[in-house]
Amino acid sequence: MESTPELVVLLSEDGTPVGTADKATVHTSDTPLHLAFSCHLYNDAGEVLVTRRALGKATWPGVWTNSFCGHPAPGEHPEEALVRRARRELGATVADVEVVLPEFRYRAVDASGIVENEVCPVYRARVVGAFEPAPDEIAEYAWVSPDALADAVRATPFAFSPWLVLQLEQLARA
Repeated sequence: MESTPELVVLLSEDGTPVGTADKATVHTSDTPLHLAFSCHLYNDAGEVLVTRRALGKATWPGVWTNSFCGHPAPGEHPEEALVRRARRELGATVADVEVVLPEFRYRAVDASGIVENEVCPVYRARVVGAFEPAPDEIAEYAWVSPDALADAVRATPFAFSPWLVLQLEQLARA
């Protein structure tokens, strides 16, 4: 049985949806602008979950980043995609979902030349109960204080995903 390709929503420069593309083929050296989301998960102690991307990831393999990211499917609200990807990437249930950077957008090129080019609202949520990261998505993870994360990103930005660095800069100014 053939599986249905995962589609991403392509966007015009003003953020208007203009079509879809197969996620497996969209991230290249000339990635079109598309819709995504990022999420920062917190536990009841106020710590934030940082994850190290699996070594098999096409972009930024082995790099530390925010808790998880994803792409809404056509017609799917980003918050619905967030819940879906939390289950897929972390085996986690989330609550108290709130958007913290609704207009976040970035373009970055990794060492292999692959481009991320996304309108990517940033969310904050709370993890509920235990979770089990998917090894094809996450190599390692750590719960850290938000201040410790900010200090680490300022000291060694090259060790983190460019979107996390930009998100923390914008959140500090908000």
